[in-house]
Amino acid sequence: MKLAALTAPLLRQAVAVYQAVAYGVDRPVRPGQDPLQGLPADAVGDVVLRAFQREAGPTSGPAAGGCQRFLLRLGNRNYPFMKLVFQEHLVPGEFYFGVDTHDQLEIQPNFPDYEQWLAVRRFNRDLKVQIEQALTAAGFDTAAVMRRRVLEQSGRGPAAGEHGAAPPCRGLCLIVDDEEDLACAVEALLQRAGFRTWKVYDGRAGLLAAQELQPDLLLLDYELPELDGLQVLAQLRADPATSHIPVLLNSAARVSAADRQHADAFLCKPFPEAMLHEAIDRVLARREGRR
Repeated sequence: MKLAALTAPLLRQAVAVYQAVAYGVDRPVRPGQDPLQGLPADAVGDVVLRAFQREAGPTSGPAAGGCQRFLLRLGNRNYPFMKLVFQEHLVPGEFYFGVDTHDQLEIQPNFPDYEQWLAVRRFNRDLKVQIEQALTAAGFDTAAVMRRRVLEQSGRGPAAGEHGAAPPCRGLCLIVDDEEDLACAVEALLQRAGFRTWKVYDGRAGLLAAQELQPDLLLLDYELPELDGLQVLAQLRADPATSHIPVLLNSAARVSAADRQHADAFLCKPFPEAMLHEAIDRVLARREGRR
């Protein structure tokens, strides 16, 4: 959806859908706890965005994202930090609603509450899916809608090279991302750019696929179930059979500069299609130069 289509009543409806799933339909509304308190009823576009917190990601350098992301902390019945998201991704100027679990705390296996924390993260991940499905069913633009639009555009034919020919094959790209709609949208864009693709949705499956397929490029999300992106990276780099695989790490979470160094490059979500292709070209050119 275009930013101009965002209105105060539409945002209130999105918040109601979110809260119905996150808290249950019988959740009481306490005085003074309206998350949209002070939002004018006739607000449109940029004025509505004032209800959100604009995410402050990298602002310069290759990792800087080129799309906007806005967050509204609404929580859920077990965890207070989950957020409603309104963002661009892949297609500049087109926004959609989503959910950020915001549960990337560094909890180590030797911590006493480690298992309980894992249970919270599983709960949050399942709830995120349920809320986004409810938003889609209610007619809101979500990642599922964005995916359909990208697939429709990609269905018009491959990206044309000289004389309208399809681009030459650039090799195999393995996509590892637990958000299936986003993974499918990225897959369609990469196929148009000449890549063969394979996608999986958790870190352990990604590690096994990388070992078996030996891809020419690994597009790796940081926040993954089973094994996170850094754990996948560590095991790939420790194995001589996979240490050479170029890895483009990407995430909407805050990833330290030290952790980014384990990958060939880092891309901050959300990002436009052009920035994705630029990052891929940079990674592959760097690896080719090392050879």
